[in-house]
Amino acid sequence: MSREDGFMSKNASRLPNKLPFVLMGGHICVDACQGGLASVLPFLVIQSGFSYTEITALVLASNSASAIIQPLFGWLGDKKARPWLMAVGVALAGIGLALVGVLQSYWLVVAAAMISGIGNAMLHPEGARLANLTGGDDKAVSMSVFSVGGQIGFCLGPVISVAAITAFGLIGTLVYLIICIPYALVLLALTPKFRTFGVRAAAQAAAGVRDRWSAFSVVLGALSVRSIVFYGVTSFFPLYLVATFGASEDAASLLITVFSVCGAFATAASGMVSHRIPTPRLMVSCFALMALALVAFVTSGNVWLCVVAVMVLAPCVNLFNPPAVTLGQSYLPAHLGMASGLSFGVAVAVGGIASPLLGVLGDGVGLVPVIWILVACAAAGLVFSFGVLANESRFRRLK
Repeated sequence: MSREDGFMSKNASRLPNKLPFVLMGGHICVDACQGGLASVLPFLVIQSGFSYTEITALVLASNSASAIIQPLFGWLGDKKARPWLMAVGVALAGIGLALVGVLQSYWLVVAAAMISGIGNAMLHPEGARLANLTGGDDKAVSMSVFSVGGQIGFCLGPVISVAAITAFGLIGTLVYLIICIPYALVLLALTPKFRTFGVRAAAQAAAGVRDRWSAFSVVLGALSVRSIVFYGVTSFFPLYLVATFGASEDAASLLITVFSVCGAFATAASGMVSHRIPTPRLMVSCFALMALALVAFVTSGNVWLCVVAVMVLAPCVNLFNPPAVTLGQSYLPAHLGMASGLSFGVAVAVGGIASPLLGVLGDGVGLVPVIWILVACAAAGLVFSFGVLANESRFRRLK
């Protein structure tokens, strides 16, 4: 099938250039800042005297600034190629987080966190749009390269923050200037090269390519419930293991670390997997296994079966994500930036908003109902995936 249908040929060519890896570097930088912010919070409570409520509001401000405005930057990128947004985004992400550890006023710290979040928002839509365009005929592989950068960044951020603050105090957050500013300059230097891809896309859009918003909305629904499951696993599974089986906090946290690492490998492999399994079928398979693994986790009554279930969940939650984003982009060829902003911004925001709501439910009635809700989300994802499969079958018949 054609690349617009979201399928990859088994004989797809290799990436025609190294630019997706450059984009991955930018993704690493901004998501290291986002992941690093969470690790700065305990130090802000202890050393700056902020309350838990103030810290929660700070994180909400940063994440909201990042997620809500991503479609706006995607829309701007669709109007006119603006690859310089990536350079500015990386710089702002680093500057904002660097100031979080330096400023004394709470509201200035909130403003700095929001600046970092805005920088994060500037990188994702333009980066994902260009990951699509620079990938040539292997868009899914290019998107997997770009996406795994985010997971690497989230893993590195806490390590960088804790090491720097332990060594230098809160001003250690200035290390993010050393990381982000040089890379922002690299992206800025490559802006003319990236702009040529934007011009090419504009010419294709002007040729009368038709967007399929209804088909895209089904993919976005699948990505959104996937986000809820991802946040649910990382937030509540360690607590469940501790409360149900008496596991130590360190062991439970280690399991989620392994989950994250396995998920990163699955993301890296997702593009190649999409060469052999069409994206809609991959989505159906992943959501079906996801639901079964979640049911096994909550009903097994055995800690080792729970561990196995988590290991099954890691590839299921991550393997289809980059190809699904690419498929969604193929439905909106004239609005790649908007598709990217919605996929990386709104879909992720849904999971971020659902997580504290599930936490309130867990406080009230326990964690078992929370996990059953995650099962329901996986089932909803399966329904969305069958919808994607039906849309693809219908589109093939009409061609």
